[in-house]
Amino acid sequence: MRPTPAEEPLRVVLVIDVPAGAADLAARTAALADEYAGIIAMSIPGVRPHDAIVEGSRAQSATSREGLLIDHVRRHVLVDGAPVRLAYREFELLRYLARRPGSVVSRDELVREVWHDGPRSDTGVSVRTVDTHVRRLRIKLGHYQGVLTSVRGHGYRFEPRPDVRVVGSAARPA
Repeated sequence: MRPTPAEEPLRVVLVIDVPAGAADLAARTAALADEYAGIIAMSIPGVRPHDAIVEGSRAQSATSREGLLIDHVRRHVLVDGAPVRLAYREFELLRYLARRPGSVVSRDELVREVWHDGPRSDTGVSVRTVDTHVRRLRIKLGHYQGVLTSVRGHGYRFEPRPDVRVVGSAARPA
């Protein structure tokens, strides 16, 4: 059933001109527009964001989203443009580590912050649970599994790379 004109949503369009020949700049601008749209959607109930569209003669190369994309706002992960299905805890684990690029995060901290539990508590969540989730997460990330590195005796670290984009993570959670 098609909505009547009174029920059709209004559309707000933001247009940004990027200098010709700057395909990488156009892709970065589109990613920032997507991130901003997600922030607006979280702030205003009922608003549904859409992906930014890059138009022009070089649009195809500018919007090729090869690489790893971790979108905190939309809660999804893309590997070379293909969606990756992650369990809730897998996504939360990846998100927690991605918000702290280059920092070593201990297993105890991950249990406390991702599982909201104290290490070695009565609920049965152990630090080995973290290892299992990291292993499964690495498998799902495929050739991007190297972004999650083990720091022997200390924990895990998220290693950012040029082909990895993390959007919607402006502020570290308290």
